[in-house]
Amino acid sequence: MFSSHTPKSMSKTLLQELEELVKANVISSETARNISAYLSGRTKEKPNRLPVVVNILGALLAGLGIVLLIAHNWNNYGRLTKTILAFLPLLLGQGFCVYTLLKRKGNITWQESSAVFLFFAVASTISLISQTYHIDGTIAEFLLTWLLLTIALVYIMPSSVVALLYIAATAWYAWAVKFGFYQSHELPVYYPGLLALILPHYYHYFKRRRESNFFIWLNWLIVISLAVSLVTLSREADRSEWVSIGYIALFSVYYLIGHTKYYDGKGLFSNPFLIVGTIGVLCILFSWSFDWTWQANRYLDGPGLFTRQFTWPFGYVTIALLLVCGWRYAADYREINKDYVDPTGLSGMFVAISFAALGNMPVFGKLLVNLWILIIAIFFIRKGAFKNHLGVLNFGLTIIAILALCRFFDDQIPFVWRGIFFLSTGAGFFTGNYLLVKKRKSLKKND
Repeated sequence: MFSSHTPKSMSKTLLQELEELVKANVISSETARNISAYLSGRTKEKPNRLPVVVNILGALLAGLGIVLLIAHNWNNYGRLTKTILAFLPLLLGQGFCVYTLLKRKGNITWQESSAVFLFFAVASTISLISQTYHIDGTIAEFLLTWLLLTIALVYIMPSSVVALLYIAATAWYAWAVKFGFYQSHELPVYYPGLLALILPHYYHYFKRRRESNFFIWLNWLIVISLAVSLVTLSREADRSEWVSIGYIALFSVYYLIGHTKYYDGKGLFSNPFLIVGTIGVLCILFSWSFDWTWQANRYLDGPGLFTRQFTWPFGYVTIALLLVCGWRYAADYREINKDYVDPTGLSGMFVAISFAALGNMPVFGKLLVNLWILIIAIFFIRKGAFKNHLGVLNFGLTIIAILALCRFFDDQIPFVWRGIFFLSTGAGFFTGNYLLVKKRKSLKKND
């Protein structure tokens, strides 16, 4: 019987099913052996991620342990001893990396562990040498030096974990420049260049390993890094409403990227653009649905202040994001050939136009934003009913519920109207779910 030659990695249930198919003359013994060999080989190709994670954490803890041991009696050492000890982690990390390249090339565990160790060893050496020789500098200068010295690890080793740490550190650098200890309020001019250095690695994963978990985490880190660092491009002279418009434009772009064909059929967690974009757009829209937001941001100095925004960098960043949003929406609409218009991706342009036209009329501006949120909620409800998806349907109803909750704290709306709004929302939850479940049951009966 073919089962005597099958690998032990095959499950007993699968072997029994193959044997039954052979006995029933559905497939031949040779075909069963080929299926067994194929499935066994595919199982072997699946890498075990646990050793990689454990060894990376071990390398990180070992590096921190060496630093703590050195720092224990640091003040009792002479300058020469301090210099030798400062370079010790760096030399160890370089030794591990050289050994990996010569003897363990292709071993993911060794590549990632040695690269992570060296990544933090470089930071340790820079810090200790600066302290030993009293080299002045800011945290932003330290981060810039650290990032420039370690970016090569991403490509030489190569290391995806270092790439993730590098992206996180770039966001830290942007905040350190803008909101550092000395409160210089400078612009992080090197941030775009630092982030661009990681793009070849990102492109490699996109072309060859886009289904891997590392690529998903790369997307998450880039999405968060850009969102966190956008505010660092603003100056004190930039008005808060334009920062808000810039953010909703960025989140609108995220949302539209998350709806491209590439993400069709993929899991929700693997689409950070859609998650962050949707949450970001709705949060900003809800903040603009209050009267106090419009009152605080109205340009009392006249429309001239609107045009003066373009004398500062953030105004141009906002306009660029709005243009990208419009281009992405048009391209998305043509590619998918939608039968309905998704208003969520247009939220950035909507808020910008509404503020430009109604900046001195808060009552009308607030009313328009509330209507826009309601339109978005109706869109998701309709989409959920059309696709027979309870999650999407309830998401739209949740948006209406949050809008009702926001209006509960609005003193300008009478209690009666607030009560009616809440009752309507609750009835909508029950009715929508009941009709969709009933529709599913009828479809099952017809099948």
